[in-house]
Amino acid sequence: MPANLPPEYYEEERRLRQARFLDEKIEIIERMLAIIPHHKGTDKLIGALRAKISKLKEERDRRPKAQRKLDQLYNVKKEGAGQVLLIGFPNSGKSSIVSALSGEYVEVADYPFTTKALEPRMMRYEDIWIQLVDTVALEDESTSIWFGNMVKRADLIACVLGLSETVDLEFELVLEELKRYLKDTEIIKASTIVVLNKVDLLEYATHLSSFQGRYGVEFEIVPVSAKEEMNIDYLRTAIFKRLRIIRVYSKVPGKKPDLDTPFVLKKGSTVMDFAERIHNEFPKRLKYAKLWRQRTLNGMMVSREFVLEDKDIVELHV
Repeated sequence: MPANLPPEYYEEERRLRQARFLDEKIEIIERMLAIIPHHKGTDKLIGALRAKISKLKEERDRRPKAQRKLDQLYNVKKEGAGQVLLIGFPNSGKSSIVSALSGEYVEVADYPFTTKALEPRMMRYEDIWIQLVDTVALEDESTSIWFGNMVKRADLIACVLGLSETVDLEFELVLEELKRYLKDTEIIKASTIVVLNKVDLLEYATHLSSFQGRYGVEFEIVPVSAKEEMNIDYLRTAIFKRLRIIRVYSKVPGKKPDLDTPFVLKKGSTVMDFAERIHNEFPKRLKYAKLWRQRTLNGMMVSREFVLEDKDIVELHV
């Protein structure tokens, strides 16, 4: 019996090949096990993955305590609907941006290298949570430990730049660093959002328009001021859109939909993908589905291959 593995499985498999840290590898394999459909065709694969997790955990536990501590400092487990890695040079305002988006206190100072390790925070966007990871400034000597690993596995990279006379040069340096690990320029463009901070400094207004003119076609640029909390809500929405995810709500036949806890899927997901997310047995038992969509569809019967959109309500009949 063929395995018929979904595309998400192969994406996690690619990330596993690139992973450096043991905890990261364990986390990825656990996600692979959650994605994989359970049937006779996948029994051996599931067994092999579980054995791999056991082996990795044994290897991790044999490691010296100092090495395990280092792994924890520079490997952030994914949580929420997506992981956003904020990178930038000293005093670009990364920590202030994270604080403004999350509503949580992040240590901020006028001197460089305030952030000493990768620090995760959670940002609320309407009815979901998105993980933000504040990072050590790019000029810090510890950057080489975590940078390549984290940019490869993050769902989105937020390049934070402080508006100044050297903003173009700083962005070019960031791009060079990203190219070392992501290689493909198109991947960098698709997975990066540019957060241009300190736009409240009027003396640099000409540099803002110049930067937008030079890079605005290839990159999404969001001008903000963390200090004045300018455009923060817009940035929150931009991050959600750049993650290319959708929220889908489940509805049990004869009952009201559950609008409090959406299922988060990748953009382009189908009714079948939604059914697999709810229960791995649902796809083969699914008879039909009904869909409610804002302003257009009202309980319309749809096929398994029907492509879902953000905030769709789906009722599965099995």
